[in-house]
Amino acid sequence: MLQFAKGFIQDERGEDLIEYGLLAAFVAAIAVAVIIADPLGLMGAVEGAYQSAVDALTAM
Repeated sequence: MLQFAKGFIQDERGEDLIEYGLLAAFVAAIAVAVIIADPLGLMGAVEGAYQSAVDALTAM
C-alpha cells in the first residue's frame, strides 16, 4: 500500500491535462466577463451587423 501511495504521488502523467483545463477555464471566464461588461461597445456593433444582414435578406 505504501508503494502504491508513493507511485501515485510521483506520477505526473495527468498534470498537463489539468493545467490545460485550468487555462481554458480561465480564458473562458475572461471572455464571458468581457462580453458581459462590453467595454468596447461590441454588442452594438454585432447587433447592427446582424440587423443589416436581416434587413438585406428580407428585402430580397
